[in-house]
Amino acid sequence: MKILLAVVPFVLFVLSNASCFGQQTSIVEKRLTDLLKEAYGTREMQVKLDGIPAHLKQEIRVKSVNIQKMPEIEGKGLAVVEFEGEDGRPRVSYVPFRVYEKKTLFYMKRALAKGSPVSADDLGSRETYVSENELIYPRELRDVVGKVLKKDVAPGAVLTTLILDSPQVIRRGETVTIVGENKQLVIKTKGKAEDSGRVGEKIRVKNLSSDHEVVGRVSDNGTVVVEF
Repeated sequence: MKILLAVVPFVLFVLSNASCFGQQTSIVEKRLTDLLKEAYGTREMQVKLDGIPAHLKQEIRVKSVNIQKMPEIEGKGLAVVEFEGEDGRPRVSYVPFRVYEKKTLFYMKRALAKGSPVSADDLGSRETYVSENELIYPRELRDVVGKVLKKDVAPGAVLTTLILDSPQVIRRGETVTIVGENKQLVIKTKGKAEDSGRVGEKIRVKNLSSDHEVVGRVSDNGTVVVEF
């Protein structure tokens, strides 16, 4: 019975400190969220403190919160927290934080092998909060459909730009249309692709009329643009 009576005050003390700490953490996270929404717009986001100094786990009073370093690609940033410590003295602490933004993620409904094109029927989607750079995740369905996989993927795998590639629209040996252009003139002729290429890539093509090889940019399926 004596042991129980001794334990109860200790538990109440721990719970009280945890409650106080949790309240202060929430205050800092909310103020950071408001600051970031003001900077970036009203995007849905969450901010979580990432590694909290021991003195902020005491009974303190937060006075102000500012951003020392804006979030980087991984969502990591640094905040400056001004507070009153247990002794009432004003203090400053630097606190790391991480930003999580609400995004729609696309995942595979079925397994596909490396090099396979992705269709709308292969995909599912769900909303969640993520901290990685937004460029890692495709924004819209059209950014996924028609792409090819750089590796084998299993059902449920979330698709990122790191495992998606544009399909090759021209393959080596194919007959293509060479479009020669400048500000005043456009000339079209037939050619042979000496390289395979995706839209936007530069490849070598051989003019079938002159047998002359030039380098051009893949414009679309079967067309290579050469500037002169």
